[in-house]
Amino acid sequence: MEFTVQREDLLRELQRLQGVVEKKNTIPILSNTFLSAGKNELELVATDLELGVRTSTRAKVTDPGAITLSSKKIFEIVRLLPEDEIKFRVEENNWVQLICARARFRIVGLPKDDFPALPSYDFGKAIPLDLKVLRTMVGKVLFASTSDDTRYPLQGTLVILNRDGLTLVATDGHRLACVSGKAARKPVEKEIRVIVPRKTMSELSRIDWEGAEEILFGVHESRVFMKTDRVILVSNTVEGLFPAFEKVVPKENDKVLELSVQHFSDAVRRVSLLSNERSRAVKIALQPGKIEVSSSNPEMGEARESVEIDYRGAEMEIGFNARYLLDFLGVVGEERFALHLKDEQTQGMMTPTAAGESEYRYVVMPMRI
Repeated sequence: MEFTVQREDLLRELQRLQGVVEKKNTIPILSNTFLSAGKNELELVATDLELGVRTSTRAKVTDPGAITLSSKKIFEIVRLLPEDEIKFRVEENNWVQLICARARFRIVGLPKDDFPALPSYDFGKAIPLDLKVLRTMVGKVLFASTSDDTRYPLQGTLVILNRDGLTLVATDGHRLACVSGKAARKPVEKEIRVIVPRKTMSELSRIDWEGAEEILFGVHESRVFMKTDRVILVSNTVEGLFPAFEKVVPKENDKVLELSVQHFSDAVRRVSLLSNERSRAVKIALQPGKIEVSSSNPEMGEARESVEIDYRGAEMEIGFNARYLLDFLGVVGEERFALHLKDEQTQGMMTPTAAGESEYRYVVMPMRI
């Protein structure tokens, strides 16, 4: 196997794969990247058996073949090489020589036959989605999912794709984020409902898709497939039953407050400095003409700050986790938002005030203070 590739092209593809590579090293081959050279193209694959990504770039192939190399080490080497051509040549016993300008490396790889193959899928059956819209929607819900191993179905995002549009839902049991919008670029004949792992959604947001406007989305058996021109993402789905999220969204929260995202988030951030480090609890008190945010910690002190609002209703107090509030305020993407409350025992809801192309709702369970 022998080929030559531009350092810039190879580095770009290796960067795409870094988030996928198995970090625990329980199976050595999963710490490697699969490189296959043929037909003036270099194909690269990384997988952790749950999630896999295949990508490719141009290359001058002298002798076709395949090898696997340490993902971390090859990335570190290529990142520090000068901007020039890199020549790869596979030698005996899976040793690989790299030559770039005056730099020379010899690193050992593992046989290509030990690398697990990615499942295949007929993308002719896939649904084309607007990639920008999809990634924006993912960013509005991903933070609300959990990494708690004991609550397996909540480790992913519920994806519902039907004639009404695309809906994404994520929850960790204490808060729930739900966004709906028009992302499909052709009619969806049969509803797709699947739980996509948190890591997969994170990689969907992180990967550089090279300005692609459309991504093909499909589901087959227990896997989800996504594809642009040169990048394919394959992931297992999350088994289990996702909670009935519609029942969590409050319908009778009659106290609706319109607030500045900047002013309210600043107040919550300052006041939470003296909140309990474990609970991060802050108290929200409604009074005519203002909303007061406060925290109290016997070991550190107390803090309070008020924000003027147009409110003439009854007084009430409710507690929330400050981090949960700030998570929403950090991704809402608007200057103003609406806080929907009912009483101190009913979950609160936050929504953007501006009517956009998507419907975004964020529900937070109250805390006892």
